[in-house]
Amino acid sequence: MRITLSIPDVVAHRFQAAVPARQRSRLVTRLLEQELSERDDTLAAACRAANRDKALQREIDEWQSFDDGIEE
Repeated sequence: MRITLSIPDVVAHRFQAAVPARQRSRLVTRLLEQELSERDDTLAAACRAANRDKALQREIDEWQSFDDGIEE
């Protein structure tokens, strides 16, 4: 898949000077994978923290026990 990105000229020139043409896609892919993995880890940690939150669990239980009067 091809993706078009906007990169500041200064960064693009440094990138082109430092990374050989046939290695650029591989490098960008690796950097994206690292960043996405870090974001996944952060999200997973937030979910675990929310699952341990007793006050939040009580609030969820309270909302789930609410009877809206609508029969299914």
